[in-house]
Amino acid sequence: MTLDQLQVLQTIVKSGSFRAASQELHRAQSAVSYAMRTLEDELGFKIFNRDQYRPELTPQGRAFLKKTDDLIFQFDEVKETAEFLKRGYEPEIRLAVSLLWPLPKLTSMLKEFTQKFPQTEIKIINDVLSNDEQLLEDHADIALGAIFNEKGLLVTEELFKVNMVPVCSAKHPLAKIKKPKPEQLSEYPQIILRSTVKNSNRSQGILNPHKVISVQDFLTKKCFLEAGLGWGLMPDHLVKEEIKQKSLVPLEAKPIKETLNIARHSAKDLGPCGKFIWDYFSNRQKKPTQ
Repeated sequence: MTLDQLQVLQTIVKSGSFRAASQELHRAQSAVSYAMRTLEDELGFKIFNRDQYRPELTPQGRAFLKKTDDLIFQFDEVKETAEFLKRGYEPEIRLAVSLLWPLPKLTSMLKEFTQKFPQTEIKIINDVLSNDEQLLEDHADIALGAIFNEKGLLVTEELFKVNMVPVCSAKHPLAKIKKPKPEQLSEYPQIILRSTVKNSNRSQGILNPHKVISVQDFLTKKCFLEAGLGWGLMPDHLVKEEIKQKSLVPLEAKPIKETLNIARHSAKDLGPCGKFIWDYFSNRQKKPTQ
């Protein structure tokens, strides 16, 4: 059995006759008939009933045709993927995304990306404070978030800022203090995010290292804050509803602004898919979050 025989079979069914199939395939009718006879001989059953003016599928032929549809579809996908790779498109993009990154900004890019590059797999790496390490250790191709670039080996571009709001539970003792001072904050446990990279001790904004509760995602952090376990900084877009409902209260009138960037390793060039992601955020996201 060959793929060519299956394609001839599908062409006969779609065109309605051996003659029409031969014209569509630019082959002699005898060649089309021979392809079907050899296929039937190999299968051990008749695909077509040839007693009528037009060939009709036998019950076995109809069942067999359904399977060939799946195979031809898969083959067409394989051809598209081969052409895709031949043109230099990446088979995979590894994207390190900070937990600070507003998800609507990511999903809007992914919608366009998957339509434009359906053959490219996207791997999302959720990170807290180590996007630069993900790039330097070749775990990611592009990083989105707070970038330290301490070694100067990264190409970075500032995109927008996220407001970080110090909050605590409405039932926490700090909620009763108007604009608490750092020394007052340091008296209570601070809930912080630590780097998700193994063996990294990177963290930010710790007031009292002896009173911390460290977590690795904002959902856990928000849950601990609402439970009154301590205070901590949260992106305003993740706590707007809780502040509105007064399950969390802000501790300062003025938020702290965190700059988010897009970055890549300077020694590695981006392919067409990576350039699309870079250009998407570079051209569209250079403005503060609302």
